[in-house]
Amino acid sequence: MRRYYQEPVGHTGGTRIVSSSTENNVAGMTGWKPSGSPAARPSVPAPPPGPVRPPTVVRERKPALAALALLLIAVGVLASVYLQMQAGNRVGVIEVTQRVSQGQQITDSDITEVMVAQDKSINYVTWGQRDLLGHYTAQTDLVPGTLLVGQMLTTAPAANGNAMTIAVKLQDAQYPPSIGVGDTVSAYYVGPAPASGGSAAVGGGSDIPQLLSSSVKILSLPSSASDSSSGEIFEVSVDKADATALLAASAEGFLVFTTGAGS
Repeated sequence: MRRYYQEPVGHTGGTRIVSSSTENNVAGMTGWKPSGSPAARPSVPAPPPGPVRPPTVVRERKPALAALALLLIAVGVLASVYLQMQAGNRVGVIEVTQRVSQGQQITDSDITEVMVAQDKSINYVTWGQRDLLGHYTAQTDLVPGTLLVGQMLTTAPAANGNAMTIAVKLQDAQYPPSIGVGDTVSAYYVGPAPASGGSAAVGGGSDIPQLLSSSVKILSLPSSASDSSSGEIFEVSVDKADATALLAASAEGFLVFTTGAGS
């Protein structure tokens, strides 16, 4: 719809009719415009910049180190398996807890049981064999913490402060063939009766038996290679008080052993 209105023309006082339509604009005239420009939009602040990611460094592959790590893992697994297998292969053995001097017997109060890995190259004395210790003595001084092995034991009698070891010579008929190492025998002088004031092994008259000792311990038997015609050598342990008489009787050829103490 068009609207018309009168507009004064110059100073002459005249008027003219003009249209509000933009189609009737004359040269030099402009059409209608809004009284004000649109309100400016508020500026939106730009979002803050995100974190700057540092450039990544390309890692150099090291296959040798990876192989070494795998090898170490494999070795650790094998060692663990081996230890578990060894733990199941253990045996109770005797450990010395008190000092035991050479020549002394090992008693129950001197020992305890410990578990060790089985080793066929070591002759351990097992805990189950402890009852046999009464037949043996220490071959050498034993200190606490020693694991007992067979080489540390001997069949020699227990050391006695009053005993001594001597070697005597006898003929076949002067000892019973059944005696063995560790046996206790009686020693007799069987020869001429000693003269008045003479030695027990020297004298005249008829042969009479005279007990010299009832506790002679056989330590070793004659060797099979020895010359029996000249007598056979026995190693024995006797009381020091009886040693001189036994040696004298042996030297004269009048020493006789019989089985059984006091027989």
